[in-house]
Amino acid sequence: MPESIIVIGNGASLISEKYGKHIDMFDLVGRINNYQTDAYEDYSGKNTNIWFNGANQGLKKREVSKNTKVVVLVPLSEQLRKGAAIFPRVEKRLGLSAGDYEFCSMAEMKEIENMSGIVRPTTGFNAIMWALKHYDDVTIHGFDFFIDSKTHYNDPAWKRWLIEKGFIIKGGKHSLELEKDYVENLIKIGKVKLLRNLVESQKANGKGRG
Repeated sequence: MPESIIVIGNGASLISEKYGKHIDMFDLVGRINNYQTDAYEDYSGKNTNIWFNGANQGLKKREVSKNTKVVVLVPLSEQLRKGAAIFPRVEKRLGLSAGDYEFCSMAEMKEIENMSGIVRPTTGFNAIMWALKHYDDVTIHGFDFFIDSKTHYNDPAWKRWLIEKGFIIKGGKHSLELEKDYVENLIKIGKVKLLRNLVESQKANGKGRG
């Protein structure tokens, strides 16, 4: 059974350090929504074992390897609103059939909200919580919570400009400060690790991961 998982966020901080080789050393690499590895391998690594997504309207369809697990994290409020109609919508947006993905139930999404006290978390936050439920060794990287930076690392220049000028609002439906505080506490108590801290520790000890 895999021992370690790293969940890679899409924040602009992802391309601040060339951690690609460190990322690919983890047993499992999970990525979120419209992630991109092509042209970013030095920063993001190239392995993808889990694709976390919210089957949201802006999700881009992608070719999914047989070795990649697809985990769909639709917010509880959306599941309650759509009911069983959520499944055809998910399959249309992913371009996948039932059985080709794992759908997190209303009970699972409610559990995340109850544990965190956060209503309608982002897909990234839900992915971290899912990882914590399934693995003991959880590391994260590239999470800005639309606070430290409003953009994604792979946003084109025109979109970054629109976001920075406030014409496009990112994360408006979510409690981003609460998510950031909750994850920072998970790091503080040792339940979640930061890749940056691990790399710096390894440098100080003169060795690489593993």
